[in-house]
Amino acid sequence: MSDRRLLAVLAHPDDESFGIGGTLARYAAEGVDVHVAIATDGAAGSVVADYEEQRERLAEVRRQELEAAVAVLGVRLHMLGYRDSGYIDDPANLHPEAFINADREEVAGRIVGLIRTLRPQVVITHDETGGYYHPDHIMAWDVTTRAFHAAGDPEQYPHLGPAPYQPMRLYYSSLPRRWIKVFTTIMRLRGQDPSRIGRNEDIDMTRLGQPLSRLHARLNIFPYWEKKREASSHHQSQGGGGFASSLPTWFQKRLFSMEYFIRAYPPAPDGTIERDLFQGIDEQ
Repeated sequence: MSDRRLLAVLAHPDDESFGIGGTLARYAAEGVDVHVAIATDGAAGSVVADYEEQRERLAEVRRQELEAAVAVLGVRLHMLGYRDSGYIDDPANLHPEAFINADREEVAGRIVGLIRTLRPQVVITHDETGGYYHPDHIMAWDVTTRAFHAAGDPEQYPHLGPAPYQPMRLYYSSLPRRWIKVFTTIMRLRGQDPSRIGRNEDIDMTRLGQPLSRLHARLNIFPYWEKKREASSHHQSQGGGGFASSLPTWFQKRLFSMEYFIRAYPPAPDGTIERDLFQGIDEQ
């Protein structure tokens, strides 16, 4: 086991698999101490038809799925315990206990406590768009960014121990715009509207993605793609495969052999290309 440590703060059960599962599996396999903090219970998410009758116990179901998935990835799980807020304009947005309605300083403080305890060199969260503008993803981006910068400041959250600690890198998980163009083209060829996708038709794919020049870290996860797929398969209530699971396996494997990140801190100029989130850290 190396002394390298990574913390990913993500919004929902399944984000650790569908999103950055290859990256998490890679670093766990390399001996990095990998931790994943999931902010919400996922109970307001859409479900496949076979799980409609389990909606009343969906939080429990998704917790069980999550625990099975992280076991596959080889990472340690932390639950922040907030209520899923649902997607944009979902009635769940209005619940007083919804994640998006939580006090941001309080949530950031909880993440500061994790950072000071775990002392990760690298922290990952969603980007400022939340990937697809999910309110919980954007909330996770906001509070994690606040926590990243506060964790090393002894004047912020002085009541939280252990001692202040400043991680070295902050990365935002993101999607390349070229992926999105591939999918919107396929959908249009099938006679589908890419501006109304998802089970609730509330995701506009034409708004998604980042230019390649802004994606500073590009990780080859091809050797861990099967591990990512295995972890994703445990999220059966969400379809068990991510948004592209209906595509042929060979096509998925080719298109999704990379995972992409924006380096938020230290800021990286556009055009920077890193192949390892810990690049140069061991020498510092």
